[in-house]
Amino acid sequence: MDTMHRKRNCSVGSCGRAAITSLGQQILCVNHFLLRCYEKLDGLDPRGRKFTSEPIDLAAMRGFIEECSRKALDVSLQCEELSNLERGRLLDILLWAGELFLLLRAPRLTFAESMASADDGMAARAAIPNL
Repeated sequence: MDTMHRKRNCSVGSCGRAAITSLGQQILCVNHFLLRCYEKLDGLDPRGRKFTSEPIDLAAMRGFIEECSRKALDVSLQCEELSNLERGRLLDILLWAGELFLLLRAPRLTFAESMASADDGMAARAAIPNL
């Protein structure tokens, strides 16, 4: 984690909390980092949406998934003032990013096949309260 972020505030609205990391060129506090990761991973997860014929930018998806997981790991290892809930959410983000990375490596047909297992994963995530 960059010490530069510790000296700055979160760049979201009028948050005012200390920044812990950046994601997509935006400096964020822990709460906004978790929220952005969950929002973006949810939007990228093919198991939570209907199949479309729109082209998928796999390079951009991989890039975000790698950045998200790398930053989540950095925050979890270097930020000492995290609550157990925040640590649990960081672990959830790492696991979800890992699942998506594996889905991206699989042939495109596995996206449709994985829709059947989406109910199990979505039910588990539904138990996590929104930030």
